[in-house]
Amino acid sequence: MKLLAHLDDVGCTHGSVVAWQALRAAGTVRSASVMVPCPWYPLARDDWRENPTQDMGVHITLTSEWSAYRWRPMLGARGGLADADGFMHHRPEQVVAEADPIAVADEMLAQVERTLADGFRPTHLDAHMGTALLPEFVWSLMDAGSRYNIPVLACADLGPLSNAVRMQGVDAGFLSEVAAEAKRRGWPVFDRFMIGFCPEDMPFEAHLEGLLSESGDGMVYYGMHADTAEGMDAFAPHHTRPRRKEYDFFSAAASASFLEKRGVEVITWGEANAQ
Repeated sequence: MKLLAHLDDVGCTHGSVVAWQALRAAGTVRSASVMVPCPWYPLARDDWRENPTQDMGVHITLTSEWSAYRWRPMLGARGGLADADGFMHHRPEQVVAEADPIAVADEMLAQVERTLADGFRPTHLDAHMGTALLPEFVWSLMDAGSRYNIPVLACADLGPLSNAVRMQGVDAGFLSEVAAEAKRRGWPVFDRFMIGFCPEDMPFEAHLEGLLSESGDGMVYYGMHADTAEGMDAFAPHHTRPRRKEYDFFSAAASASFLEKRGVEVITWGEANAQ
């Protein structure tokens, strides 16, 4: 298996940026993406400026899922991008129901263009909670990628992500169309998306073993959410332990040997592009 071990949600919290620095130093997780509308984006931006060779994409953000800690669209409340409180909608299906696809396309471009203006050169574009990969929005996302020559995440099987966030309309036929278009544009297509938080009563090693077994061979995209989780109990207590477990495991050098012993080759987006 070739595994793109990818840290989502960088910039969502202070701990996500600290975690990305620690995971890079440990050497196993070498790819991540940043949430531009979030409060800790400037810290992630500054980290990139100090370490500009990092494999960092844009985690296109159209939702704000928690109740006590939220963020707003870059473009404000125009076109149904925001709820009655002015924040991004909680769920992907709310974005589909409420937002004008043209406003969504503009918001996605605004997030990419903000990183470019800040000196980033994103290595890829992917999607927070899968929203930008939905049938209503993915073609605009791919056009944004083509405009700036940035690959967009495409997977032949998005089942685990789709189940986790209840994505609608993401069936085999649709995924085949997206994969064919990604290949036409010269971008990699992953065989499967791997995701899942570790249960409270399970060692992380056993949890990861199960995820790897379910994912089979090929080129697999692992969307993880490691975070030091300091202060997360205040707004997402159910996420504190799972994210900390990922952080503890992947910030340790032993994580590399764990994967190597199981025949897993960890790759970056640049290496996926070369496949």
